[in-house]
Amino acid sequence: MEPNLEKGNTAVTEKPSIFGVITSPVVQFKRLKEKPVIGIPLLIVIILIAAGSILRGLGMNYEEVLNSPSLDGLTDDQIEMTKTFAKFGTMFGGIFGGIIALFIVPLIYWLCVKISGGVTTYKKMLSLSLFTAFITNIGLAINGLVTYFTGAGSLYAVTSLASVIPAGDGVAVFLSAFDIFSIWSYILLALGLRYTGGISKKAAWTSAIVLFVIMLLVSAVGGLLSSMTAGV
Repeated sequence: MEPNLEKGNTAVTEKPSIFGVITSPVVQFKRLKEKPVIGIPLLIVIILIAAGSILRGLGMNYEEVLNSPSLDGLTDDQIEMTKTFAKFGTMFGGIFGGIIALFIVPLIYWLCVKISGGVTTYKKMLSLSLFTAFITNIGLAINGLVTYFTGAGSLYAVTSLASVIPAGDGVAVFLSAFDIFSIWSYILLALGLRYTGGISKKAAWTSAIVLFVIMLLVSAVGGLLSSMTAGV
């Protein structure tokens, strides 16, 4: 019986796979609870962030994006300089902002688990964050590819409602929050908080929904500010 028990224990603590989160998320999150992984998932997610941000920055049609009355009166050289700043700002801002977020978001997940009465560690939540960010940044890379090869001028992801529902800038900012990959990542977050964080199903889904609603509210405020700015 001992060999079987040993084999069973080995299966339970098998190293989780970040690619497995696509097809068997529950299995991976159970493994994360016993054996969180950081190195390879972090590298993969950073590569996706960099690829998506660079492709988006290089492919963006800045003629359309910067088509604003605020550019009136600028010389051609000044407009070109503005485009250059916008291009590199998009790339480097996306890369560094995305990487910094990878280490801040786990603190929020850790807090959700603590509030729900669970016990976890920052390392486990960082590992969970990387697995959910993997899905989000697959979306970023796909959108970057689309932008690069089509020269799309839209600031919004083609995988979000903002790309299929015609709307002004203010509403579009809000609609952009409803992105296929973003919603997928929140579903995975609920599963991860339950199986990696060790909290109840109800608490896990409540936490994920609350975080999603907060994100929607931030998007709504951003849309409102965008509308007010456009009206000035």
